[in-house]
Amino acid sequence: MSVQLYSAPGEYYLTHVRRCNEIFDLIIDNFFITITRIFKSNDNMDQKTLKDSFIKMILFHDLGKLTKRWQEMCGTEKKLPSHSTLGAACLYKTLPEGIKEPISFAVAIHHTDRGLLGDNIERPDVQAILDGIVKNNGSIDWHNEVMNLDNQYFPKNVRDIDITDLKEMARGLRIWAKGCGLLEQHQMRIQASFAHHILKLCDISAATERKEYQKKDDQDYYGGWLMVENIKKYFENIRKRTVL
Repeated sequence: MSVQLYSAPGEYYLTHVRRCNEIFDLIIDNFFITITRIFKSNDNMDQKTLKDSFIKMILFHDLGKLTKRWQEMCGTEKKLPSHSTLGAACLYKTLPEGIKEPISFAVAIHHTDRGLLGDNIERPDVQAILDGIVKNNGSIDWHNEVMNLDNQYFPKNVRDIDITDLKEMARGLRIWAKGCGLLEQHQMRIQASFAHHILKLCDISAATERKEYQKKDDQDYYGGWLMVENIKKYFENIRKRTVL
C-alpha cells in the first residue's frame, strides 16, 4: 500500500528514511571502531546494542513529521511545528540506559538551525502544546496515514508516546548532562556530538536535492547549501572507498 506521508514538499517520508538507512549501512563500518571506543565505558554496552541503537536513531529521527499538523502544513507558507523532539522522546523511552541519552539528545538538536535549542531540550512538552501536535488528553495527534506504515517505521510503542514522555525526556537529559563530574560531562558531550555527526551525515546526504539546500545566487556565500555540498563530497569519498 502506498503511504502518502511526506518528509519535505515532493519527498515521501519513507523515501527519505530508507535513503538515510542505506547511507548509514554504507558508512557505519568507517565509524564503528570509533563508536565502540567512545561508548566503551558504558556498562553492558555490547556492539550489537550499540549498532541497533544507532539504526533506530536513523529510522526514528523524523517521527515528528508524522503528526497531523506537520503533514497538513508541509508545502505551505506556514511555519512547521518542531518535529525533532518526538523522535528524541521515542528513543529516550525505548533505548537502554547509557545510549538513550546521547542519541536522544542528538536527535533533539538535529535541526537547531530551525528552532530554539532551549525549547527542544528544556520544555518540549510546552512546545508540543503550542505547536498544536497533541490532543486534549495529552496524546500525540498523529496523521491517520501512520496506521498504514510498517511496524519497522512506526512500532506500537511509538504510537503510545504522549506529552508526559516529552517532559520525562527533558528532565532525564538535564540530569544526565549536569548530574556528574566534569570528566563525565566531557565524555557525554563527545558521545552526543558523535551521534549527531553521524545523523547529520545520513540526513543531509539523503536530502541533497531539496530546494532548501540549493545555492540561491552567486553571492550566497554562507547559505546551508555550502554545508550540504561539503557533506555531499565527504559522503561521496566514503562511498568510493567502500566500493573499491
